[in-house]
Amino acid sequence: MKATTTGNDSLSKRILLDLQDGLRVSEIPTHYPVSLDQAKKLSRFKKMLDLTKENLGEEHYHRLQLLGIKSFPLAPLFKKSDWSGVTEILSVVTDETTRDELQMLINGLTKKRERIHEFKEIADLILEQLENTDKTLRIKEKELLQMQKEMDNQNKIFKGYPEPYRSFLSEYLGLYEGKLVLAKRLNPNWQRNLRKKGIIVYNEELYVHFLKDFLAFTEDLKSRHQRGLDFRWNSDSDKERIKKGTPWIDVPEDGKYKLPSAFNEQLSVAINKVNQELTEIKGKRVTIETELKTMKKKTVHSYMEIAEVSDFLSMINLKRHKELQDKALKWLFQRGFIAVAELTLPNGKRADIFAYNESQIVIFEVKTSQGDLKTDKKWTDYLPYCHEFYFLTPADLSHSVEEKIKNVNCGHYVEAGGSLKLIKTDDRPVNKVDQESELRFAAGQLLSRKFIYGY
Repeated sequence: MKATTTGNDSLSKRILLDLQDGLRVSEIPTHYPVSLDQAKKLSRFKKMLDLTKENLGEEHYHRLQLLGIKSFPLAPLFKKSDWSGVTEILSVVTDETTRDELQMLINGLTKKRERIHEFKEIADLILEQLENTDKTLRIKEKELLQMQKEMDNQNKIFKGYPEPYRSFLSEYLGLYEGKLVLAKRLNPNWQRNLRKKGIIVYNEELYVHFLKDFLAFTEDLKSRHQRGLDFRWNSDSDKERIKKGTPWIDVPEDGKYKLPSAFNEQLSVAINKVNQELTEIKGKRVTIETELKTMKKKTVHSYMEIAEVSDFLSMINLKRHKELQDKALKWLFQRGFIAVAELTLPNGKRADIFAYNESQIVIFEVKTSQGDLKTDKKWTDYLPYCHEFYFLTPADLSHSVEEKIKNVNCGHYVEAGGSLKLIKTDDRPVNKVDQESELRFAAGQLLSRKFIYGY
């Protein structure tokens, strides 16, 4: 008769010592009343113990010893050298921890990491957007400061001229990429004359008149003024004169050109606009910098909150989660639903409970603690895959759930003795469930697998 081996009983300990001393696995059944399969399991357990001692130290080594071969669900973490995960789980186990409870701890670790990943994705995206906005504002501020410098320099030159030339230059000239341009139409005869002389040149691609020779322009302006000839735009006569020659051109009353930039208009207005935008940008940058500091501080705080919340991996809450899950599965079955736990949805999310009947698909998300409820930021990802969605919680979380779902209008059940009590119905108008046939098939397959293989 073969003896029972758990990995931490006296027989197992003797076998583990012999394996340590070099006894082959195939020789174990000839020395002890165990099968070759039992010997292989103990050899496997020994390897886990050796890796734990090597990578985590004595404390976690002794905790793994307490579990014995019940620790085999941890094997995937050992295979991936996921020592942080192994450490986190071993830190809460005792010799009374069952294999099912250990699996719950592993599931809890997986969910916790999913939440951390989701939170970091959102936080990183927001930070990236804020930093990009700040970068754009810095570039814009630099460009505007350069433009302001160029305008101030040009304005100083204009101020060196007496009236009426000074006000005329400020009104009719502007800057485009640091070059002087016409911001407003001149007297048509004079403007035509200036083009013939090459003092102004028209760029047909940009629709801009560039001033090529500022000194020649001002000299021509003085000469025209002294001879009593018009040099300003006259909306009454000049508009009609242009329309007769080029009727297809739309000429505004004020004679202003529609230049490529809002700042490329008469210099006096452009200077005011640049100063105004600089003030706005400085204000925006102060706001962005404040938001960045707040977000970074919040990110660190929230990350630590998610990563270190004490009750997330606690045995009590994981057991409560399993109890509520089992209770809901039975409750749904009694009401004519086919119900399954831990179904992976098409978007990769895993539903705590997925249930369906002839006409309806229902998803339950189980929450047993404030921390678990608070850190779930993407629960709305379940909604496309069900007609009705419900949070299932202990009664003391009712207010928190009410706050969480108030803008979505989905439902809520609470535990009530051996049954469930409806707190709020799901009132969302749902006409179609995404991939409904595939979901029903996947649920059936999962049930079949659990029946055939036991997991």
